[in-house]
Amino acid sequence: MVLLSHDDLANLLEVVAQVNQAHDREEFLRAALAGAARAVPCTVATVNEVDHSAGRYHYWMEPASFPLPENAGAIFARLAHRHPLVNYTKTTGDGSAKRISDLWSTEELHRSQVYQQIYQPMGVEYQVAITLSAPRPTVVALALSRGDEDFSERDQLVLDTLRPHLAQAWRSAGDRERLLALLQAAARAIGEQGWGVVLLSDPPEEVTPGALAALARYFGAPTGGAVLPAPVLRWLEDLENQSGQAQHLELRRPLSTMVEGSRLVARHVAVQPGHPGAIVVRERGLAGQRERFEALALTPREAEIVRLVTTGASNVAIARSLEISSGTVKKHLDNVYAKLGVSGRGALTAFVLDIV
Repeated sequence: MVLLSHDDLANLLEVVAQVNQAHDREEFLRAALAGAARAVPCTVATVNEVDHSAGRYHYWMEPASFPLPENAGAIFARLAHRHPLVNYTKTTGDGSAKRISDLWSTEELHRSQVYQQIYQPMGVEYQVAITLSAPRPTVVALALSRGDEDFSERDQLVLDTLRPHLAQAWRSAGDRERLLALLQAAARAIGEQGWGVVLLSDPPEEVTPGALAALARYFGAPTGGAVLPAPVLRWLEDLENQSGQAQHLELRRPLSTMVEGSRLVARHVAVQPGHPGAIVVRERGLAGQRERFEALALTPREAEIVRLVTTGASNVAIARSLEISSGTVKKHLDNVYAKLGVSGRGALTAFVLDIV
């Protein structure tokens, strides 16, 4: 019975660690090829992706400079259905380590077009391969080749031990690639609308470039090694305290401030299963703000009063600014509360800033 040595296992653990650190399939392929070639000495290692139905063939190779016959990819795509290891996997679904010599004699190999057009020019006489799970009819195989001696049972055991870890790392690398592409597309779409997102992970990190810089520009630079400005941290702490006391669903108070004629509004997205919460920020000029308030079915006077309320102005200050009485301001606000279905200045500010 063949057993792996302590050195074999240590080497395999190193390969597994390296492939699981891959951020995408390109990194995975480089790590898998280099690691497999160290674990099982060979002349050349390849990962081959074959789609029989579409006649498609892609390969990645270590060493990348290994000389191949001209148009080797096209030749293999044409002859892949005649390759003994490809056929074996397609027929049986068995992806464990198999050698060409397990399926063909030397004479059968030498008579084949695969050998005559590809392997003989490469100096390859022996090959062993494992396959990784892939949607049918695609076959993804890791193949090791050499010309001096056949692969041993120990070599097959090494590859079989490595195979489930490579398969999982291959799937994970593909998932990370897809998720990153989705995240980048979402971030671009959000950014194009003038929004910014900061994920409240530990430490916080921006999903859209410039979101943290915008918070610092409006609320001051972070201090004491913090990522977020102090006013933002106090706002988050207040929201946390309020959420623990709330007995019913309520609008969460946004954080806003003005700098040089522009306003930044920060809204909090609460923690949900699968994500740690976020801050969504939007920077807007004040021009046209009253028109946006009027779009909520407010009269021009009501819209102006609401705009001033969102700046934190009191009824007295609003009355002085508009040259009307405080009682008139209160009457307008009562009408606004009824139209928008809110009660109180805080709820009004949260509603308006969140909508407009």
